[in-house]
Amino acid sequence: MTTLHPNAYELIRPLLLNMDIHLVGRSILAKQTPAQIFVDNVEHPKTLFAQVGHRYIFAGDSEIDSFNLGIQKLFTNVIYPREIAAGQEGFALYYDSPTWEKRVGALLSGKETIHADREFFACKKLKHNWRDFLPEGFHLKMVNADLLAMPDLKHLDTLKEEMTSERPSAEDFLAKSFGVCAVHDNELAGWCLSEYNADGRCEIGIETTSDYRQRGIATALTLAFLEHAFSNGIAEVGWHCFKRNEASAKTALKAGFDKVCDYKSFVVLLNGQER
Repeated sequence: MTTLHPNAYELIRPLLLNMDIHLVGRSILAKQTPAQIFVDNVEHPKTLFAQVGHRYIFAGDSEIDSFNLGIQKLFTNVIYPREIAAGQEGFALYYDSPTWEKRVGALLSGKETIHADREFFACKKLKHNWRDFLPEGFHLKMVNADLLAMPDLKHLDTLKEEMTSERPSAEDFLAKSFGVCAVHDNELAGWCLSEYNADGRCEIGIETTSDYRQRGIATALTLAFLEHAFSNGIAEVGWHCFKRNEASAKTALKAGFDKVCDYKSFVVLLNGQER
């Protein structure tokens, strides 16, 4: 197992684009998203393991034993201690083929996992006006430097944390991504942020704060986000959610997204319990 230099990322394009519903692959290839990539062979890679923040990806041939042994050691000696030290309770693991599923138990050294059902939606055209959904007393603002300079705005720190979930800093987010938020008095009621902007596409990250849910704010935010995206060169917006999160799926459909597919991922738990 060898680390792949970013200058050689084109060698893994076929592997990453085999799971193209996850735009993180294109973002890595465009060098917009920092990642650490391990491959079996730096000249002709047949398989890869990628770390992107607290997200991990398997792609390619799942049957290379020496590579899989290296991944197992990496989880045990590096990834688990690092994630626990960072205060993480768990992390997500994505893969391009069901053949990886039978390998996960050995690769994760007995850690407790949840095999989660997920859904992917996509939108290529604005179908509704956000102004028809925003409740009275709320107004929308773009996520920009002026907004971040409002020190008394409630939930601003949480918004900044979300901005840096995929970008290394809030400044990098403002330079390469975009977002819209809903404000009520001096409080953020929710936000909708772009993720993994690449090749005329982006994914959506959305949150409504607990006091303002089930009022239509998420739908209004999504539509305002789409309006801005499609007016600024984005051709397709993707939406991922857990299948059990019916509210998220309903918001996507209400905002004009179309269901594309179901898929599975793993959630790896770091609570110290072994299977």
